[in-house]
Amino acid sequence: MTPWAWGAMRACEGAQTSRPAGLARFLGQAHDAGAGWIDCADIYANGRSEALVGEALARDPGLRGRFQIIAKAGVVLPGPNGAGTAHYRNDAGHLRGQLEASLKRLKLDQVDLFLVHRPDYLMDAEDTAGALKAMISGGLTKAVGVSNFSVWQTDRLQRALGAPITANQLEVSVLATEALDDGRLDQALADKAQVFAWGPLAGGRLFDPDDAAARRLRALLARLAGGTDAEAVAGAALAWLAHHPSRPIPILGSCRIERLAAQVKAAASARITPEGWYAVLEAARGARVP
Repeated sequence: MTPWAWGAMRACEGAQTSRPAGLARFLGQAHDAGAGWIDCADIYANGRSEALVGEALARDPGLRGRFQIIAKAGVVLPGPNGAGTAHYRNDAGHLRGQLEASLKRLKLDQVDLFLVHRPDYLMDAEDTAGALKAMISGGLTKAVGVSNFSVWQTDRLQRALGAPITANQLEVSVLATEALDDGRLDQALADKAQVFAWGPLAGGRLFDPDDAAARRLRALLARLAGGTDAEAVAGAALAWLAHHPSRPIPILGSCRIERLAAQVKAAASARITPEGWYAVLEAARGARVP
């Protein structure tokens, strides 16, 4: 399987990850299991997840060299008690300020990749592109990309940037296949951009006993995996994703290293043929391919 990313969104909630020492151990074990990225964002636990990752990396300086770090900004959540309206901000001042705050929490001078977290309908592409270019030239990030952008939104920003968007983080899984048809995966392939797949196991929906599509998929994935346990099914779903030529890097969010290691091991052993890949797609959509 493609080296995977660990998503830090729920780091503060996990028994193995909620304290710096435990998270440092967890990250070392995750790297041994094939993790090469840590996916962060300014809004995860209102910045506390980034601070926790920063403390863990500081406890074991060797960890920083084993991982590439992703930071994201562009989403503004409501205030305390739900005050205000959730909205998006892609303006230069906001993005720059949020990245600087993330770096402070992470105890880093530079991240490996900065992503604009959500497309802002009010985005001035030239203003946003100027901020991204300044982040690179100023050494705050090695590369920039987008998250949840459409083909046209990515193209608009890319033209203003005057350089390729190097990554797109989007939802894609056996139960979220829209990116196969709306051009986002094709665009990434054409532009040689790295795809990061959030929700690669459909956010737990894959194991919902009341979901008809999930039931069909579990039965088929179990046959492809040669096992019926949850980790085998999850591994086959990850192997299906990895079979796509864009080679998405899955962002796995579990805070239990045993579960992660079992899923990754199952993914490596699952064998997905072209026919089997399309059979999974048919089962997911509940319809024959045209």
